[in-house]
Amino acid sequence: MTNSYDHPGRTYELSMEQDPIHARMCGFGEKDRRPIDPPPIVRLTVREADGTPVDLNIPGSVNVSRCMVMADIYSADQQTPCALVANPSTTTQVPAAASAVQTIGDSTMSVLNLAVPTPVASRNLTGSTGASGDLLRDLAGNLGIFFAFPDLSVRTEGTYTLKFSFTMLPEPPMMTSSVYATIFSQPFEIYPAKRFPGMNKSTALSKKLFDQGVRIPLRKETRVGRAKQLVQTEIDPDEEGEKDED
Repeated sequence: MTNSYDHPGRTYELSMEQDPIHARMCGFGEKDRRPIDPPPIVRLTVREADGTPVDLNIPGSVNVSRCMVMADIYSADQQTPCALVANPSTTTQVPAAASAVQTIGDSTMSVLNLAVPTPVASRNLTGSTGASGDLLRDLAGNLGIFFAFPDLSVRTEGTYTLKFSFTMLPEPPMMTSSVYATIFSQPFEIYPAKRFPGMNKSTALSKKLFDQGVRIPLRKETRVGRAKQLVQTEIDPDEEGEKDED
Protein backbone atom coordinates (compact mmCIF):
# COMPACT_ATOMS: atom_id res chain seq x y z
CA MET A 1 0.00 0.00 0.00
CA THR A 2 1.16 3.54 -0.74
CA ASN A 3 2.02 5.96 2.03
CA SER A 4 0.42 9.21 0.91
CA TYR A 5 2.02 11.64 3.36
CA ASP A 6 5.56 10.36 3.92
CA HIS A 7 7.55 9.79 0.71
CA PRO A 8 4.58 9.67 -1.70
CA GLY A 9 4.66 6.66 -3.99
CA ARG A 10 6.56 4.35 -1.67
CA THR A 11 5.12 0.91 -1.06
CA TYR A 12 5.63 -1.51 1.83
CA GLU A 13 5.88 -5.29 1.94
CA LEU A 14 6.12 -7.71 4.87
CA SER A 15 7.80 -11.10 4.75
CA MET A 16 7.96 -13.86 7.35
CA GLU A 17 11.62 -14.40 8.17
CA GLN A 18 10.81 -16.85 10.96
CA ASP A 19 7.45 -18.63 11.30
CA PRO A 20 6.10 -19.94 14.61
CA ILE A 21 5.93 -23.73 14.96
CA HIS A 22 4.34 -24.52 18.31
CA ALA A 23 3.93 -23.62 21.97
CA ARG A 24 2.44 -24.89 25.18
CA MET A 25 -0.88 -23.27 26.05
CA CYS A 26 -0.44 -20.76 28.87
CA GLY A 27 -3.97 -20.99 30.27
CA PHE A 28 -5.55 -18.10 32.12
CA GLY A 29 -2.93 -17.39 34.77
CA GLU A 30 -1.72 -13.81 34.47
CA LYS A 31 1.91 -14.70 35.20
CA ASP A 32 2.11 -17.97 33.24
CA ARG A 33 3.96 -17.31 29.98
CA ARG A 34 4.67 -20.03 27.43
CA PRO A 35 6.34 -18.22 24.51
CA ILE A 36 5.64 -19.28 20.94
CA ASP A 37 8.59 -21.24 19.56
CA PRO A 38 10.48 -20.05 17.62
CA PRO A 39 9.74 -16.36 18.13
CA PRO A 40 8.06 -14.92 15.02
CA ILE A 41 10.26 -12.51 13.10
CA VAL A 42 8.90 -10.22 10.38
CA ARG A 43 10.85 -8.17 7.84
CA LEU A 44 9.78 -4.95 6.14
CA THR A 45 10.81 -4.07 2.59
CA VAL A 46 10.29 -0.48 1.44
CA ARG A 47 10.16 0.27 -2.29
CA GLU A 48 10.31 3.52 -4.21
CA ALA A 49 7.61 4.42 -6.72
CA ASP A 50 9.53 2.65 -9.51
CA GLY A 51 9.65 -0.59 -7.51
CA THR A 52 13.32 -0.50 -6.49
CA PRO A 53 14.05 -1.27 -2.83
CA VAL A 54 15.06 1.70 -0.70
CA ASP A 55 18.78 1.60 0.09
CA LEU A 56 18.90 1.15 3.86
CA ASN A 57 22.64 1.87 3.85
CA ILE A 58 21.80 5.54 3.30
CA PRO A 59 21.27 7.13 6.74
CA GLY A 60 17.73 8.39 7.19
CA SER A 61 16.37 6.66 4.10
CA VAL A 62 13.61 5.19 6.29
CA ASN A 63 12.51 6.58 9.65
CA VAL A 64 12.65 3.23 11.42
CA SER A 65 11.59 4.75 14.74
CA ARG A 66 8.10 5.25 13.30
CA CYS A 67 7.73 1.69 12.01
CA MET A 68 5.44 -0.60 14.00
CA VAL A 69 3.98 -4.08 13.44
CA MET A 70 1.00 -5.44 15.37
CA ALA A 71 0.19 -9.14 15.83
CA ASP A 72 -3.29 -10.68 15.93
CA ILE A 73 -4.32 -14.32 16.20
CA TYR A 74 -6.53 -16.04 13.63
CA SER A 75 -7.80 -19.49 12.77
CA ALA A 76 -5.58 -21.78 10.72
CA ASP A 77 -7.45 -20.88 7.52
CA GLN A 78 -6.84 -17.14 8.18
CA GLN A 79 -10.58 -16.43 8.10
CA THR A 80 -11.70 -16.14 11.73
CA PRO A 81 -10.25 -13.82 14.39
CA CYS A 82 -9.47 -15.75 17.59
CA ALA A 83 -8.59 -12.75 19.74
CA LEU A 84 -11.04 -13.48 22.58
CA VAL A 85 -11.75 -16.69 24.47
CA ALA A 86 -14.09 -17.45 27.36
CA ASN A 87 -12.31 -17.51 30.72
CA PRO A 88 -13.95 -20.37 32.64
CA SER A 89 -12.62 -19.17 35.98
CA THR A 90 -14.28 -15.75 35.74
CA THR A 91 -18.02 -15.26 35.47
CA THR A 92 -20.47 -12.41 35.54
CA GLN A 93 -24.14 -12.49 36.45
CA VAL A 94 -26.40 -11.90 33.45
CA PRO A 95 -30.15 -11.41 34.11
CA ALA A 96 -32.18 -14.23 32.59
CA ALA A 97 -35.80 -13.44 33.45
CA ALA A 98 -38.08 -11.36 35.67
CA SER A 99 -38.95 -13.60 38.59
CA ALA A 100 -41.25 -11.31 40.54
CA VAL A 101 -43.30 -8.15 40.26
CA GLN A 102 -43.54 -5.50 42.94
CA THR A 103 -46.15 -2.75 43.11
CA ILE A 104 -45.11 0.47 44.81
CA GLY A 105 -47.91 3.00 44.85
CA ASP A 106 -49.08 3.42 41.30
CA SER A 107 -45.83 2.09 39.83
CA THR A 108 -45.13 -1.49 38.86
CA MET A 109 -41.52 -2.70 38.53
CA SER A 110 -39.93 -6.00 37.67
CA VAL A 111 -37.43 -7.50 40.07
CA LEU A 112 -34.71 -9.43 38.26
CA ASN A 113 -33.19 -11.80 40.75
CA LEU A 114 -32.64 -14.81 38.52
CA ALA A 115 -29.23 -14.58 36.89
CA VAL A 116 -27.12 -16.92 34.79
CA PRO A 117 -23.31 -17.00 35.26
CA THR A 118 -21.55 -16.26 31.96
CA PRO A 119 -17.78 -16.59 31.37
CA VAL A 120 -15.88 -13.35 30.85
CA ALA A 121 -13.83 -13.06 27.67
CA SER A 122 -10.03 -12.87 27.90
CA ARG A 123 -7.39 -12.09 25.31
CA ASN A 124 -6.25 -15.32 23.67
CA LEU A 125 -2.93 -13.86 22.50
CA THR A 126 -0.90 -12.42 25.38
CA GLY A 127 2.45 -10.72 25.73
CA SER A 128 3.84 -7.88 23.64
CA THR A 129 1.62 -7.88 20.55
CA GLY A 130 3.27 -4.77 19.11
CA ALA A 131 6.90 -4.51 17.98
CA SER A 132 8.89 -1.50 16.84
CA GLY A 133 11.31 -1.81 13.95
CA ASP A 134 15.04 -2.38 14.28
CA LEU A 135 17.61 -1.81 11.55
CA LEU A 136 19.67 -5.01 11.70
CA ARG A 137 21.74 -7.34 9.56
CA ASP A 138 20.44 -10.71 8.43
CA LEU A 139 22.38 -13.97 8.20
CA ALA A 140 23.88 -12.85 4.89
CA GLY A 141 25.03 -9.55 6.38
CA ASN A 142 22.46 -7.42 4.57
CA LEU A 143 20.64 -4.60 6.33
CA GLY A 144 16.93 -5.01 6.92
CA ILE A 145 14.10 -3.68 9.06
CA PHE A 146 13.09 -6.43 11.48
CA PHE A 147 10.28 -6.89 13.99
CA ALA A 148 10.69 -9.63 16.61
CA PHE A 149 7.97 -11.08 18.86
CA PRO A 150 9.81 -13.08 21.55
CA ASP A 151 7.16 -13.22 24.28
CA LEU A 152 3.84 -14.03 22.60
CA SER A 153 1.77 -16.70 24.33
CA VAL A 154 -1.60 -18.32 23.56
CA ARG A 155 -4.11 -19.27 26.25
CA THR A 156 -5.98 -22.14 24.58
CA GLU A 157 -4.96 -25.17 22.55
CA GLY A 158 -5.63 -25.39 18.84
CA THR A 159 -4.16 -24.60 15.44
CA TYR A 160 -3.75 -20.92 14.66
CA THR A 161 -2.05 -18.38 12.42
CA LEU A 162 -0.74 -14.93 13.28
CA LYS A 163 -1.64 -11.86 11.25
CA PHE A 164 0.96 -9.10 11.23
CA SER A 165 -0.01 -5.55 10.24
CA PHE A 166 2.47 -2.78 9.46
CA THR A 167 1.75 0.83 10.28
CA MET A 168 3.73 4.02 10.78
CA LEU A 169 3.31 6.11 13.90
CA PRO A 170 1.77 9.44 12.86
CA GLU A 171 3.58 12.75 13.05
CA PRO A 172 1.90 16.17 13.34
CA PRO A 173 -0.28 17.33 11.71
CA MET A 174 -1.40 13.75 11.02
CA MET A 175 -3.35 12.30 13.94
CA THR A 176 -4.24 8.90 12.53
CA SER A 177 -2.29 6.10 10.91
CA SER A 178 -3.14 3.45 8.35
CA VAL A 179 -2.20 -0.17 7.79
CA TYR A 180 0.18 -0.32 4.83
CA ALA A 181 0.94 -4.04 4.63
CA THR A 182 -0.18 -7.32 6.20
CA ILE A 183 1.01 -10.92 6.20
CA PHE A 184 -0.04 -14.19 7.81
CA SER A 185 2.31 -16.70 9.39
CA GLN A 186 2.20 -20.39 8.65
CA PRO A 187 -0.24 -22.34 10.88
CA PHE A 188 1.20 -23.41 14.22
CA GLU A 189 0.02 -25.70 17.02
CA ILE A 190 -0.74 -24.85 20.64
CA TYR A 191 -0.57 -27.94 22.85
CA PRO A 192 -1.88 -28.79 26.31
CA ALA A 193 0.89 -29.39 28.83
CA LYS A 194 0.87 -33.20 28.60
CA ARG A 195 1.27 -33.26 24.82
CA PHE A 196 3.73 -30.42 24.30
CA PRO A 197 6.91 -31.83 22.70
CA GLY A 198 9.17 -29.16 24.17
CA MET A 199 11.02 -26.06 23.05
CA ASN A 200 13.50 -26.25 20.21
CA LYS A 201 17.05 -25.00 20.13
CA SER A 202 17.26 -21.33 19.18
CA THR A 203 17.56 -20.67 15.46
CA ALA A 204 20.50 -19.03 13.73
CA LEU A 205 18.36 -15.97 12.97
CA SER A 206 17.32 -15.60 16.61
CA LYS A 207 20.97 -15.74 17.62
CA LYS A 208 21.94 -13.22 14.94
CA LEU A 209 19.36 -10.70 16.14
CA PHE A 210 20.25 -11.36 19.77
CA ASP A 211 23.89 -10.54 19.01
CA GLN A 212 22.71 -7.16 17.70
CA GLY A 213 20.80 -6.27 20.84
CA VAL A 214 17.32 -7.71 20.28
CA ARG A 215 15.94 -9.08 23.54
CA ILE A 216 15.29 -12.67 22.46
CA PRO A 217 15.85 -15.33 25.15
CA LEU A 218 18.16 -17.96 23.69
CA ARG A 219 17.99 -21.68 24.39
CA LYS A 220 20.90 -24.04 24.03
CA GLU A 221 21.07 -27.80 24.46
CA THR A 222 23.48 -29.39 26.91
CA ARG A 223 23.95 -33.11 27.52
CA VAL A 224 24.10 -34.28 31.12
CA GLY A 225 24.54 -37.69 32.74
CA ARG A 226 25.02 -41.07 31.12
CA ALA A 227 21.52 -40.99 29.72
CA LYS A 228 22.62 -38.05 27.56
CA GLN A 229 19.40 -36.23 28.27
CA LEU A 230 18.83 -32.97 26.46
CA VAL A 231 18.45 -30.14 28.93
CA GLN A 232 17.26 -26.76 27.75
CA THR A 233 18.78 -23.68 29.32
CA GLU A 234 17.91 -20.10 28.62
CA ILE A 235 20.22 -17.16 28.13
CA ASP A 236 18.59 -14.08 29.61
CA PRO A 237 19.36 -10.91 27.63
CA ASP A 238 19.64 -9.01 30.90
CA GLU A 239 22.42 -11.32 32.08
CA GLU A 240 24.29 -11.05 28.82
CA GLY A 241 24.08 -7.27 28.86
CA GLU A 242 23.04 -4.94 26.13
CA LYS A 243 24.93 -5.43 22.90
CA ASP A 244 25.48 -2.79 20.28
CA GLU A 245 23.94 -3.08 16.86
CA ASP A 246 26.29 -3.95 14.06
